[in-house]
Amino acid sequence: MKKLTVVLLSAFMLLSSGCNNATRKEQGTSRAVETEAVVSLDESAAETVRADVKTVTGGKFPGGQAIEELGASKGSGYFLLSDGAYYVDAYSSAGRMSFADFASLNSFPVCSKPNCLHDDPETCSAFGLSNGADVMLCSYGGSIYFVENIREMSAKGGISSCANIYKAAADGSERRKVATLEGYTLSGLFVSGDRGYTVAAEEIAGENGLLAAEYNYFVESFDFKTNELKNLGQISHLYASDTVGVIGEYGGKIYYMSVGAEELPEGLSAGTPDYFDSLHSLTVTRIFALDPETESITESELPVPGNREGMNWPAPDIVAAAEGFYVCQQGKTAVIASPDGSIRKVENHRLTERAADHPVNGMMFNAETLLATELMTGDIYRLRAGAIGENEAITAYYEGSYIVFDQFTREFRKLLPAELFEEE
Repeated sequence: MKKLTVVLLSAFMLLSSGCNNATRKEQGTSRAVETEAVVSLDESAAETVRADVKTVTGGKFPGGQAIEELGASKGSGYFLLSDGAYYVDAYSSAGRMSFADFASLNSFPVCSKPNCLHDDPETCSAFGLSNGADVMLCSYGGSIYFVENIREMSAKGGISSCANIYKAAADGSERRKVATLEGYTLSGLFVSGDRGYTVAAEEIAGENGLLAAEYNYFVESFDFKTNELKNLGQISHLYASDTVGVIGEYGGKIYYMSVGAEELPEGLSAGTPDYFDSLHSLTVTRIFALDPETESITESELPVPGNREGMNWPAPDIVAAAEGFYVCQQGKTAVIASPDGSIRKVENHRLTERAADHPVNGMMFNAETLLATELMTGDIYRLRAGAIGENEAITAYYEGSYIVFDQFTREFRKLLPAELFEEE
């Protein structure tokens, strides 16, 4: 039997070892997604403003108007804390976990073994469980967690899935398996309060047993204090889906996005020649909201992002929820929902070129246009040329400096506002 292993050390969280698949299916099918929205925002009443670009004067730099962060911040291969970040460094393709301290910018592998050289995936605890694995990290209560998704394909056909959850001390020691979920794979877990929120995917094999034709997606929560995983309901049934996952937190709700074809025309199946071309035109994007208090899931009335231009396959443009804001891009219009529930649309303006970016210090940064958007006001400011590199993204704000992460070299550095913003 051939074994394919993917390790996701996640920006979001954990599971229980006592889950029962039969119970999960009952919960998932008995709780339908409601049609009433949990947030009543009238997008037609949004304030529309022009992209009026400003330059910093008198040393009065924008930003700092974000409300307290409620959930966990994530990025491409890193998990942010208030004073640093767990991330996957560029040592090798084996997924070595490291921690960067924002005060000193010193980084070190997450391994406590004496005299370890941190260069052997078989012995160093800083590495993921499988060589070459894709690793994302998360942290809760001084411990780190990660998810190992395993898909097995037999020579006779057929696919089986399993998700294993591991917990370790902050230095990488005491690693142990804390949960196993048969029949599903898990996305990263989003940390909010004492719970982690994620998506469990059930893969339905096609007629030949090898080609995945359909997926069921369920919202899951994990209670860190009791180690109990709970299925909160099914949000999607998709064909060859593109994206299903957590966007972030806004207004006390956890938001999910589902992108894919929800139904197929009669006669169209995974074996037909034009199957994937047909899915292209059938793909839809939906935003769902989870109320953590009532555990109800509803389709949200928050603005939905448009499709990203230049993609061969439908892919949603920038959408994120953090620091009290919900932002998305609809073509040439930037949409900003503020903490008070008001919506502002900025015409002919891009918040960012990167689909994975999120608000930082109440700002969104676009390294290609050299513009930054202050989300609370909608004001736009010029950035200094060369301040942000081609492969870099601003990921955090720490004690008066912006933290920049190079997604190629996997290194962090600091930028003072005066080094980032253009001044008169």
